[in-house]
Amino acid sequence: MQMGVSEESEDLKLLFIQEELDQHGEWLCDVLSEEIEKKRLMQSRLLQESLGYSQFSQGNNPGLRVKFFSYGRAFEIAGYRKKRQNKWNVNTNRMIWGVKERRYKSKNTQWYAKNMYGGQNRLISRIMYGLSDAEIARLKGILEERKMK
Repeated sequence: MQMGVSEESEDLKLLFIQEELDQHGEWLCDVLSEEIEKKRLMQSRLLQESLGYSQFSQGNNPGLRVKFFSYGRAFEIAGYRKKRQNKWNVNTNRMIWGVKERRYKSKNTQWYAKNMYGGQNRLISRIMYGLSDAEIARLKGILEERKMK
């Protein structure tokens, strides 16, 4: 009898984590899409339309995979590197002759890292503290329906 209870609790935990990953994937794609649009990082909507997520499992360990065109991530990396290089760029001739340097306002291209890694804490807290008694009862109903089929 004890073996069945343990197996049922493991199934409950796995189902809960899979549902949380699914909700987080939808939330993350929405947030990333909003950031791309807000920062106007597209010439067409191809980058936004390429956003997607899928779940995977390695053994009993579920995971979430976020997919999009790789040039979108390259925007962010190139923008970060450009900011770091410009930080130490000194043009001595311009300083001596008093010529003003043209300052082009660079585009804020951070759309992925801030949201992806910032959202991880949100996901962790939802998984750690979200399994309430009401949620357990709902998940048990889902598992019983699956067994009936």
